[in-house]
Amino acid sequence: MEKTFSKILICLLIFTLRVSAQKYDIRDLEQLSKNKNFQEFLNHAKDIRPSKRTKYWSEMLQNMALGQIDFYLEKRILNDSSFTQIEKLALWPELIKDEFFQIKRNRFVEFYLEQCFEKRQNKQTCSDQLYSFWNSSNQNPDLAMTMVNILRTFSSAKNYWTFYQKITKSDLQEFYCPKPRVKTAIFNHLRKNLEEVDEVKVINNFITTSIGNTCWHSILADLKGLLFSKKQGLRDFSFKILSAKEAMTQLERDTYLVFYILSNPIIGNNFNRAWTTMMSMGQDYGRRVKVYNRLKFIDPLPGEVFSHRVTEKREAIINLFHQNFPEYLNHYAKTCVNFLKGQGDFPNGNPTLHCDELYKISKKKRWINQTLKLQYSAIKK
Repeated sequence: MEKTFSKILICLLIFTLRVSAQKYDIRDLEQLSKNKNFQEFLNHAKDIRPSKRTKYWSEMLQNMALGQIDFYLEKRILNDSSFTQIEKLALWPELIKDEFFQIKRNRFVEFYLEQCFEKRQNKQTCSDQLYSFWNSSNQNPDLAMTMVNILRTFSSAKNYWTFYQKITKSDLQEFYCPKPRVKTAIFNHLRKNLEEVDEVKVINNFITTSIGNTCWHSILADLKGLLFSKKQGLRDFSFKILSAKEAMTQLERDTYLVFYILSNPIIGNNFNRAWTTMMSMGQDYGRRVKVYNRLKFIDPLPGEVFSHRVTEKREAIINLFHQNFPEYLNHYAKTCVNFLKGQGDFPNGNPTLHCDELYKISKKKRWINQTLKLQYSAIKK
């Protein structure tokens, strides 16, 4: 029994000595550093006990980690093995906050991911690696844009807000937010989350949380442009956001509301606002002229309501214009006659698509100038 125990003890001792013999000391690491033997150095850097890992050791580690990345980039060794090694190194406490290492790491992963997407049949693996890398990266704005560009180029991904959100409130928002793709992403993000929200406070809080002031101003002109979009959903959403942010002048607000009531309006809050605005403008010629000077340049001229299927609604709105904004009604009717007579420049074709309906419903009304009625009738004979 004693002999058996002794043999076991001897075996354990031999094994311990062998393991001990395989450990590298600081002099070994120094030699590996001088020889630029990156792989072996990194494999044995942690042979040094934690209490012995001095500043000198940390500096050697950082230099060799950077050297390993440079070696992979120079030799174009961009495979799973090199990617895995770099990603493991990135989690070392001594490297996780090393700015130089993270910059080099980002560059290596950019090249690796591009090659991965280009050459692999299974793109999902590359996509998984991209998101895994991103989650443990420094997530700076430049890197965010790089990730978006890779996904946009090589994958079918459509939603990039995971990355854009690191830009929209960053110090670099002034540089990135004016870019068309970023503006589109911001608008889509706001619409996705605020489409069904009407409470002003909630809208403002969400916008403030999602984007910085520079980003907001970068989409402001686009939102105002959408007030006159052919798509009513975009018009209504833009008006809601701009109203919540109090980002419209009175002229912009008036013009939108008049445009709204001319474009097959739906009974609701905006319709009530538009009706009230029209009544107010009826008492203010100067205010009407400013709106008229904007509406007359829209091509085609807004007037879908003139063809509304409900006669009572159509007549009520035309009468509203006759009483409170006759200048626009007259301009629409006159432009129609000029187009039919071939007088004027109309590069986009007929600018008054609902002219016939307007003249037809006005036949027995005093809404349109009699001279224009006679001219229209003569052309149509």
